[in-house]
Amino acid sequence: MLKSFNYIILSVLLSLSMLFAQATDATLFKDGINFYKNNQYDKAQRTFIQILKDFPNSDLQTATKLMLAKSFYKLGDYKSSRLVVDNFIKNYRFSDYLDDIYFLKGKIDFRQRDYESAVNNWLWIIYNESDARLKKKAGEFVFYTMEDYLTEKEISNLSDRYPDDTFRGLVEIVKAQKLIDAGDTEEGEQILKQFIADYPYHIYADVAKRLLRGETGASVSSNRILIFESGENSSKAVNQAIAKGFYYAAYEMSERDRNKVVQIDTLTLDQDLLPAIQKALPVLDKYQPLAVLGPVEDVDNTVFTLLSKYESFPYISPISSQKGLAAISPYTFQINPDAEIKGKYLANYAVHDLKFKTFAILAPADPYGQAMVKGFEETVQDSGREVVEKQWYYEDTQDFSRQLKTIRKKGFYIVFRDSVLTADSLLTDEEIQEQFKQYLTETLFSDESRHEIDSTQVPSTGIDALFIITYPEYVPFIGPQFAFQNIRTTLLGNEGWNVPDQLIQQRVYLDGLIFISPGYFDPESWNYRTFLSRFRQQMQTTPDKYHLLGYDIGKWMLTYYRPGMSRQEFRDVLAASGKYEGILENIKFGLKPRVNSELNIIRFYLGQFLKVK
Repeated sequence: MLKSFNYIILSVLLSLSMLFAQATDATLFKDGINFYKNNQYDKAQRTFIQILKDFPNSDLQTATKLMLAKSFYKLGDYKSSRLVVDNFIKNYRFSDYLDDIYFLKGKIDFRQRDYESAVNNWLWIIYNESDARLKKKAGEFVFYTMEDYLTEKEISNLSDRYPDDTFRGLVEIVKAQKLIDAGDTEEGEQILKQFIADYPYHIYADVAKRLLRGETGASVSSNRILIFESGENSSKAVNQAIAKGFYYAAYEMSERDRNKVVQIDTLTLDQDLLPAIQKALPVLDKYQPLAVLGPVEDVDNTVFTLLSKYESFPYISPISSQKGLAAISPYTFQINPDAEIKGKYLANYAVHDLKFKTFAILAPADPYGQAMVKGFEETVQDSGREVVEKQWYYEDTQDFSRQLKTIRKKGFYIVFRDSVLTADSLLTDEEIQEQFKQYLTETLFSDESRHEIDSTQVPSTGIDALFIITYPEYVPFIGPQFAFQNIRTTLLGNEGWNVPDQLIQQRVYLDGLIFISPGYFDPESWNYRTFLSRFRQQMQTTPDKYHLLGYDIGKWMLTYYRPGMSRQEFRDVLAASGKYEGILENIKFGLKPRVNSELNIIRFYLGQFLKVK
């Protein structure tokens, strides 16, 4: 009897243990999902890895691997995401999540600019997945990628691989759109009409019909403005502030001129791209807005920029500084100057106003940093000046000593080079380099000198200006390390330095910093104080810089609005608009079509921020 009782107790304990384990992996999975939804992708990734490690036989294993791959993707770690995806495809060929995995695999390939592979992965969904909605979305991704990124040869290669009506129909539509883009509208539309007549139930029939509506899209006349607000938690407050500023601009304009009354609609997008598009498309079709003010995320802006091209509506990107965004669509406007323009603007000021001749650059090795360096360096060289050193750093860098030491050493070299060329202008670069090596070892940093003075106590003075491109999170690390290297130069910066609290904390290191900023306002100015009083009274809140940005965008757009205008007419008048002088930001399209080229030069001096240009 006792043995039987003990057996029962043991069985109960084992059952409870199993239930506890199941509850634990389920709880962890729930935690991981919550981290993911709240944009805490690093915590989500660690949680999903813990589930796979601690519960290798969990029923949630496939769901966990999918979410792990998505978390890596959100973190920009495409290599790790791809490893998880490939493992999933190899081991779970009959999983219900296989379509999601292939969709993610296509997105990874697209991000890594392997567009043909991206199309192949999305085509897998079309040929294998029964969910009609997912097929449709994958089909749209395939179409836009083929139309904008694939060559005729690459499309031909795919045609050999997919010799069926589904793909042949897709190729016909892509061909038609390319003809329309090239100006052969009549021929392109004829192909579309024939396609719809021959294949009325084809998966791409809706795309063909939408493309045929293109000529009516530009002729839409409306008094509606649609504002997309981000579903990302980290961006919600920014988007809501921009929208509120726009609302106030519309209110103010309507009070002054009843012909300026517009209807404003807002739509909060989902966090993930596919649901966001699914949510946006019916609203665009229903309201047929005159123009759209976009959200703040780069990925969303790229997608809706493409959509503006095909649906022919003016699309305003408020914050994105992506190079080439406005070039994708003739209907897109960038209010934030792109990174290349920012580099050119700062270089022009440094060369022509400050008369600097020699420059060094420290920049992140990402598309933003590369574009800004390109604009800066080209302007410097075109002016007959010289970038003597370029150094790059990567994401999450905290130690910049290697790059700054190299720049410091180059400063010594420039002083030495200029002095020896004064004595003998016929010396070659190789001869100067050899003499410089001897100078370093025998004179400047000799063993005897090292006993008396540390090398960083010898100032490096050969470089007129050091341009450091950064993001706000790196400022606490760069300031002290720059000061330690004792590089005597003027520090130039991008808008990533516009973090007043950090600069004030590090003013002993960064005094004299000169940086660019798209927006700037003087809180003591009469214009701002008058605006502040009116805005508070009407909107019941104190405006921050994003309220001001929304207000400036709204006032700029509505200044040129007239009742009865078509989308094309509104686009044309905005593209040709003169300089708008806002409270926060000026808007003028100069260096590139529909990309703002107005910036401010700010100097941080004795703890104060002074607008110098």
